[in-house]
Amino acid sequence: MHLRLLLALLFLFALPATAAYKWTMPDGSVVFSDQPPHPDAEKIILPKTQTFTPPPIPKIAPQKKPETKVATTPPYSSLQITLPAHDQTIHDNSGKISVSVVAEPALSTKDNHQIMIELDGVSTITTSSMPAVLTNVDRGRHTLRAHIIDKEGTSLIGTKENTFHLRRVSVLH
Repeated sequence: MHLRLLLALLFLFALPATAAYKWTMPDGSVVFSDQPPHPDAEKIILPKTQTFTPPPIPKIAPQKKPETKVATTPPYSSLQITLPAHDQTIHDNSGKISVSVVAEPALSTKDNHQIMIELDGVSTITTSSMPAVLTNVDRGRHTLRAHIIDKEGTSLIGTKENTFHLRRVSVLH
């Protein structure tokens, strides 16, 4: 019962008004309404509601993706950290560490390949020339890794983890 009443009310409110009423108040103001509350109200016939029907959407045939050519860059067969040597102790109070990496075949700079060096698991330097210098490294035990990355940042080859020790002399230690 309540559902039928609700649907009937929704249908009535959804119908557009086809007539309006106009009258003038004693102070001279003009009032428009869809209900005739005033005995002097004049009925105004409204034009049909403007609607728009869009044209149908044309069907577009799927386009073939252009074939991508695979670069003919030779794959890297090896990548090694040559400096610092594994388990080497470095004495440097400024905290500068020179890092050298050797790739076989040589790094392809024409393909925008670069060497990314990670210190303790954090990417610190991305370069295409060697040696690279890490600055202000804290004393203690550290790990190095290197990767050759392409222009999208994808690792093409990586090194084993290389451990070194930095000794920075201070008055306290």
